[in-house]
Parts: sequence; structure tokens; C-alpha cells
Amino acid sequence: MSEVDERFVIEIGSGTVVHIIDMDTDQGERNDRFSFGIGGPGEMMCSHGNRHPRPQHVPVSEFLADPDIDKDGLEGDAPDEICSYCWSNTREAVGNEQDQAGDDISERIGTVGYRLRWKQKGCARDEWYDIVVKPETTVAELDRLVCRFTTLDDFHLRMYGLEDEYLESSLNVLPDHQYEEAGGRSYTRASEMTIADVAERATLWDGDRLSMVYDFGTPSHYYCIVKDVYEPPELAEIVERDDVIASTDTAAIVREKRP
Repeated sequence: MSEVDERFVIEIGSGTVVHIIDMDTDQGERNDRFSFGIGGPGEMMCSHGNRHPRPQHVPVSEFLADPDIDKDGLEGDAPDEICSYCWSNTREAVGNEQDQAGDDISERIGTVGYRLRWKQKGCARDEWYDIVVKPETTVAELDRLVCRFTTLDDFHLRMYGLEDEYLESSLNVLPDHQYEEAGGRSYTRASEMTIADVAERATLWDGDRLSMVYDFGTPSHYYCIVKDVYEPPELAEIVERDDVIASTDTAAIVREKRP
């Protein structure tokens, strides 16, 4: 969402529903994409509303973080509070931009790090933890930090996967002690798979997800959203700060929200 926030904002007070403004388009450089009344800077992402003469702008992610709005990003249908035309057009614009950046992203996959926001399904708004990982971070290191805030231990069977795979993980990554007990070649040791491996397998980027399930009989589900992508110099500075909550050699819990 960081890249979306840099370009798009929510304009408060522009009607019965709020509208989205493309701040990359100056009033003097407007194209014919939409027709709308003159207002503040940027371009409204639809032709179904009027600009507020003295608008208040907030980042998209900040607006969606409201507890009454059940959205992690520009996914699915528009929430009731946001103009559905703006929502649809913004999603299309972001998709086109991502397609154009695809070649650059593919070259950077495996060399960058990520800020992963981990949440438990069912209480995602009340509690979350941001874990910053380097390309060389192993899933075993990530698992140690996840266990720290979930209070899991070696008695809890668990598995990591892509998106919402959970019990049907295509990665089949297990903690090392659990791998020994499973004894099957279809699984992967957590210590033998790095974040770079996962990223290359899933083309992992801003807004994508990973998942974790534990206690398979009555499963509990955790997932993470890639909140930021970091180049190596910035990544090293973040992971090595003195104020991190907990860390391994290559990863750290840097922020948290607790109930």
C-alpha cells in the first residue's frame, strides 16, 4: 500500500461517499480520462462527483485502517464509504502500473527484503506484528519470531504456505523438528528455505501474502501481508536498530499492535 499512498489519496467531504484523487496528475495537465468540477490538486478518479473547494486528504491505507472498514488494501469490491467508480478505476490504474513495473520487479525479486505484517484470522484489526526480513532470512528464523508473539512451541504442529493455502500449502515448509517427524520428501525444512526462495517461487511483492496454520486438528490461521519492500542498505539499518522488539541474525519484529 505504500506505493498506492504515494500516488492516491482519499478526499474527505466530496459527497455522500468519499472519492479517490490521483495526485500524480496536476490540474494543469489533466487528460480526458474523467470530467469533474475544479477543486484541489490532482485528478478525481471518476466523473460521478464534485471536488471539495477546501479538501482534506488522507492516505488510502489510513482511511482503510478504520475499524469499521474491513479492507487491507485495494482488493475486492469497494467498501460502502468509498465511491465504487473511483475504487474500480484506481484498481485498474494500479494494475496497469504494476504491469509496467513487472520487468523491474522480476529483476529485484530475491535481492530485496520485506516488512511482513502478521495477523490472526478473526482478530486482524485488534492485533498485528511487523516482521522485517532479509533475502537470506530462513523460514526457521521467521518461525522463531512468529512463535514469539503467538506463544507457539514445538508441541504445536505448523506449516507455512503462500496466500491462503494453509492446509493445502504448495511450499510445504515445516519447522525442522517437525520435518524429522514427518519423514517425507514432499516437505521442506524451514532452515533450508530462505525468503529469497519463497519470493522467487511466488514473485512476492508489495500487497502479496504468506500464510501459516497450526494445530491441524482444529486449525488456527495466521497470515501476513507484504507492507513494504526494502533495498539492502535500508533493510540493514532497520533490522539492526536498537529499538527492535525481538530479532534473529537477519530478521526483526519492529512494530506491533496488541489488544
